[in-house]
Amino acid sequence: MAKLKSLIVAKVKDKASICKVRLVHSFSSNNVKNIHLALLKSTTHTSNKPPNSNYVSALISYTNSRYAPAAFAAVLWRLRLTKNAFVAIKSLIVFHNLIKSSRDNFDGIDHGRNNLKLNDFSDKSSNLTLEISQWVRWYGLYLDRLSWIPMILGSFPNLMATSKDQAKEKDCVSSYKTTYIMRQTDSFVSFFEHICTRPKTPPLYQNKIVDEIRQLVIKDYFIVMRLLMVRLQEIHSRLIQPDFEYAGDSGLNDISPVLARLEECKVSLSEFFWPCKRLAEDFWCLVEILKAETVNDDKEMVEFFGSVQTTLKDDEEMVELDGSVQTEWVTFDDSKTPTDVVVKWDSDWVTFNDSSKGLTIQPKYT
Repeated sequence: MAKLKSLIVAKVKDKASICKVRLVHSFSSNNVKNIHLALLKSTTHTSNKPPNSNYVSALISYTNSRYAPAAFAAVLWRLRLTKNAFVAIKSLIVFHNLIKSSRDNFDGIDHGRNNLKLNDFSDKSSNLTLEISQWVRWYGLYLDRLSWIPMILGSFPNLMATSKDQAKEKDCVSSYKTTYIMRQTDSFVSFFEHICTRPKTPPLYQNKIVDEIRQLVIKDYFIVMRLLMVRLQEIHSRLIQPDFEYAGDSGLNDISPVLARLEECKVSLSEFFWPCKRLAEDFWCLVEILKAETVNDDKEMVEFFGSVQTTLKDDEEMVELDGSVQTEWVTFDDSKTPTDVVVKWDSDWVTFNDSSKGLTIQPKYT
């Protein structure tokens, strides 16, 4: 009876929302009204299934038109008003698809500011809504980080599966300063780290909404992996340059800790290994190679630093010796061949001939 009552209430809310939209937007353009209607029909209270693909496609069709801001604004409005876990998670899925479909830079949320404000979201109406609420909180932060990518690149990139796309991306990255490449690399690694904080995944197909989110995240993961791989390849090519000075390039001073952070993500991200197995193997192999390169560079720097310290000590001893011989006379003693030969330092040159002949004193040239 409780489930039936909840279902009836949900259907009433959905119908009431649709009637309200038709009333509020009765004087708006058909496009704006259709955006809100498609959003409501794709983010219903009644179903624990992912948003209807037909309605999502209808919303996506507006992302590269002059109505794109209205589509994004409608989703944000829906997110900030709802207290229902199903509506919130479906709205986030729709928002995710809008970000990836837009060719333009969307400034609706700023990277790192958590404008979605879902940190405290919680729907305690059932065990299922509690489980979904965890995903709402995590997914909101995930999309906040994901939105940074089109801000930097101009639009959300495709898989870059073609050699032409990869060559174009490599040419762009090769023109960047090392510090800028490292800044992007650090952000991509942070993106991977956030994926690793996802809530515990229920068994496959037991929660269709979570399965939908997982599939979307996997696609993003391999897109970002390709972007990160291009940057790591460029870093590697700069590291192995014959005239490259590791210590002198401030942009690469933090590469070792970044690689260490990336290594810590490997086990958690291995769940996403299967869709693009070859790409994943190549990527993590590159990480290992880079890690080995930086370790060798660090060892060389330690050895070089040690040799510098030794040289400095030798120089100090030479200075002390030099200071100790600033006297008028120098005495040479040999324990095996006792002798007391005193040579005047300023009057004559001392040359060392054959040992059988001993010391030879030659007149000083004038």
